[in-house]
Amino acid sequence: MAIQAHDQRLLAQKSGNRCAICRRLLTAEGGPADRDAILGEMAHIVAESPNGPRGTSPLTLEERNKYENLILLCNVDHQRIDDQPQTYTVEKLHGIKVDHERWVEQTLSKGLPDASPHREYKTETVYSTLLPVVELPRFVYGVAVEGLCEDDIKKGMAPARVMKKSLTGATEMAPFIVRGAYLYAFQNMNDRDNPFKPFAPGQSTERFRADEWWDDPDHMRWYVDLLNRSLNKLTGRRGLHYDKEHRRYYFPMEEPGKEVEIAYRPLNQRRTRRKVVWEPTSKKTGEGRGKWLHRAVALRFTPIDEGHWCLGIRPELRITVDGYQPLESTKIGAQVTRRKSRMFNYDLLGEVHFWRDFLSDSAPRIILPFGPKQRVVISTTFMSGVVAWPGIPPEYDKPFGNVAYVDNLFSWAEYAGPEEDDDGQDWQDETEDEDVDDIG
Repeated sequence: MAIQAHDQRLLAQKSGNRCAICRRLLTAEGGPADRDAILGEMAHIVAESPNGPRGTSPLTLEERNKYENLILLCNVDHQRIDDQPQTYTVEKLHGIKVDHERWVEQTLSKGLPDASPHREYKTETVYSTLLPVVELPRFVYGVAVEGLCEDDIKKGMAPARVMKKSLTGATEMAPFIVRGAYLYAFQNMNDRDNPFKPFAPGQSTERFRADEWWDDPDHMRWYVDLLNRSLNKLTGRRGLHYDKEHRRYYFPMEEPGKEVEIAYRPLNQRRTRRKVVWEPTSKKTGEGRGKWLHRAVALRFTPIDEGHWCLGIRPELRITVDGYQPLESTKIGAQVTRRKSRMFNYDLLGEVHFWRDFLSDSAPRIILPFGPKQRVVISTTFMSGVVAWPGIPPEYDKPFGNVAYVDNLFSWAEYAGPEEDDDGQDWQDETEDEDVDDIG
C-alpha cells in the first residue's frame, strides 16, 4: 500500500526539509545542466513489513503508512536506523520525530508576533496489564447429574485427575460448573476417556456452541466461570494457593519462618531470582517487622468486543502475621496503599511482567488444554497502544526489553499441536444432529 500524498506533504512540511537525526538539509542545488538533488527519504518507524526492522507491532498495513509512523531522514541515517534496530527502537524514533518537528516549528516561528508556545509532548508505546486471548473453546458440553453437587463431583474425580498428556507433556485440565441439575465442561463427554464419565453413565450429553452462549447473559456468565476455573488449574500447577475471600492467587510459605524465592526473567535481564514470600526488616535494627508479604495476583478473563477476549493481570500483596494467618483486614489497607503509591509506570509493568513470565514459564503463549480441538491460548505479548503525552518524570522513565517472547521448537510444537484430520469442521458447518449422544 502506497503512502498517501497528504501524508507525504505533511511529513515534509513538519520536518522542515531537514533530517530528523542529523538535521542536514535534504535538497542539494544542481549545476546549470543538472536538476536539484533530493537527499531525503521517508522512513518507517514500525516497518512496513512484519519482517522488516521493528516490524513486530499490532499496527495494520494502512496504519504503518500513515504520517504518524513516518520520519524524514537523510539516506545515511535511514540506513543506520534499519541496520541498528536495537539502538533505534520504535519508542526512540517516535521521540526523535516529535523533538525534531517541535524544533522546526520553534525555529521557524522565532520573531513572529503570533507564534504560540509549543507544549512539549512525546510519543510513546504504552503497555497495558492485559494479554490477548487468541483461541477459545468452541463448544461447551452438558450432562444431567441429578442429585450431585460440585463437592461430590470433585471428590469423585480424584482417581480420574491424571488425564492423557498433550504433545509437550502438559496434562489436560478439567474445569466444570454445576448449574441446576446439569454439569457443564469443555471436555467432550462423548470421549470415553473424559473425566466426567463416572457421574452420568449412559446419560445423554448436549453440545452448545460458545458463540451462541455469548449472546445470552446467563450463559455468558457460565462461560466466564468455566474459563476462570481453568485458571485455578493453571495456578495450582504452578504451586499457588487461592485466596477465596479476595479472589486472588498467592505464593504460600513452604516451611515455617523460611522466605521463598524463585527464578524468573525480568524486563532488562536474562535471569534472576526474586523473593515471593518474605518478612520485611527494619533498616535500623535489621529485625523482622512481625508480618510476612506474599506476592499475589488477581486474574480474570474479560470479553472486550465481539469475539475478542483478554486476560487481565492485577498484581497484589497478601499480608500474614506468620506466613499463614492473614493480617486483620483493618490493618492491611494502609500498608498496601502505601506500597502501590510508590509504583510508577516501569514498576507496575515490571510486576505485571513478573506474573506473565511466571505463569507462562517465559513462553510466547499460555496454553490451557481441554482435549482435541478444545483449548485456551493466551498470547504473552502485552496489549499496547501509541499515545502522545507529556510523559513521566525522567527519573522514572526507564527503558526495558523482554516485552515479547520468541518461539522455540518446544513452544511452537505445543501451540501447533498434533496434526489433525481434515474433517472440514468449523463454527458454521458442525452438524446439528451431533448435539445429542450417549456417554460411554
